[in-house]
Amino acid sequence: MSGTPSHGRRTIGLVLMKSEEAQATVHYVSEECPQIRVQDRGTFFLLETEGTIRIPLAEVEEYLGKPLTMSRFLVCMSSYYGRAHVEDDAFVVTADMSQLEPAKT
Repeated sequence: MSGTPSHGRRTIGLVLMKSEEAQATVHYVSEECPQIRVQDRGTFFLLETEGTIRIPLAEVEEYLGKPLTMSRFLVCMSSYYGRAHVEDDAFVVTADMSQLEPAKT
């Protein structure tokens, strides 16, 4: 081991099976989230970054041209690494360990 302190991995990722929902998500990310690296892996897209990926469904709908429900988005999402959670209007994968942060008063 080196003498450097060990820090948790900050790289997180999201894997989307190719579909019209995935393509719309990639278009959204490419235009609105330049910090997210997008790789076309043939049958799927890999989205990676350090920190957080937040996919707001209402904004992806604009690229899709029709409504996008969370359940429909989750069908094309085949995998992720990081800590995932669903918000009212978005799917989020993060490296943050919010359960270990002290409660705010």
